[in-house]
Amino acid sequence: MSEPLVLLPGLQSDHRSWVNQTRYFEGLRPVLVPQRHQHCDTIGAMAERVLEQLPPRFHLAAWSMGGYIAFQLLPQLAGRLLSLTLISTSARPEDPASTARRMEILELAERQGMAIANPRTMSQACLDFEAIHPDIRAGLRDASVELGFEAYRGQQHAIINRPDSRPLLQLIDCPTLVIVGDSDSVTPPECAREIHQGVPGSRLVMVEQCGHCAPLEYPGLVNDLLDEWCRSHDHSARPVPQAQMH
Repeated sequence: MSEPLVLLPGLQSDHRSWVNQTRYFEGLRPVLVPQRHQHCDTIGAMAERVLEQLPPRFHLAAWSMGGYIAFQLLPQLAGRLLSLTLISTSARPEDPASTARRMEILELAERQGMAIANPRTMSQACLDFEAIHPDIRAGLRDASVELGFEAYRGQQHAIINRPDSRPLLQLIDCPTLVIVGDSDSVTPPECAREIHQGVPGSRLVMVEQCGHCAPLEYPGLVNDLLDEWCRSHDHSARPVPQAQMH
């Protein structure tokens, strides 16, 4: 039987950012996109909220801010992960140049609202945001608006103050796939290479002509990679300790 796949979204996002993946996996395996963590203002608090929603044993795919959360979850997930896929993320702490850009877009969102800030942010993150289907772009905007500015501000401050997760890479005890766009300006390929080098046996996939949003920019490729990776590692995790079974 196919094991569950958990999809952790990025900044100011929910299940709608994973729409290409949830549609693809429907009927193939159970899929869970955690909720409610977007209203926490630290990565640690987000991790605690997500932990409450996780099945006993599962595959995890984490994108951008989702990756920051995944790293903080690692001490609690020993033996529970069948596989880990990290998409366009970084184990490094925040850098001042990124903080300056975050504060600029935060000020824009406060002045003009999330409906204006979201397309601006996505246009910077994707190489060609207009190439993404209009319904999906509208869904991303709607999610951002529904989550609201206060959630967005809290998430940005959580990201700015996130811990250095590089020491946690040694805790990864499952097959790990690292995916990054070759033109990702948010979490550049060097961040993915650093994760790849820090996780022995991991696989690195560089997506050509792609920005920060491979699940949206190249959904077919990401779906194929996730499908093959999960199928290859179904039932391969160590047995879950009895205390963790529900």
